[in-house]
Amino acid sequence: MPGQTSHSAADGVLRSVVADAFATVLIAVAILLLVLGGVALAAPKLSHAAGKVVGLSNLSTDEGCLPAKMTGRVVKREFGRDGLYLQAVVVEEKSGQRTFINIEDGYRNLDAATSSSVKHALETILTVGRPVALRVLGCGAAARQLTLDAVRPL
Repeated sequence: MPGQTSHSAADGVLRSVVADAFATVLIAVAILLLVLGGVALAAPKLSHAAGKVVGLSNLSTDEGCLPAKMTGRVVKREFGRDGLYLQAVVVEEKSGQRTFINIEDGYRNLDAATSSSVKHALETILTVGRPVALRVLGCGAAARQLTLDAVRPL
């Protein structure tokens, strides 16, 4: 009988060690995915012509959202609390319908040169009164929340 008790205790210790090791590996994998996933998602692309930025793409990090294209004229711009970074725009389509479009600011976390280029291009292309072509991602319930993914002037 005494041998059976020590054998059961050893099984319990072994199970505990294996469970702890498994939990540690899962945590390490989750951290790795967060670190690598965040870097891979924030990669805006600037299109140039004659030394000027003529378009931006890959601005949104939303996955699994429905893409849509639209054209219209920028009628309003909204900046964040600091007053420096575009947070949203309102675009009026030819039909007169106005649409609110969010702008992610993930590019702020990139290197200074890229962040500055993206910020300047967004402010230039999305000037009030300017006609634009947009690619937006519709997320949430019935894809009602729109986020800017690409823009170019018309």
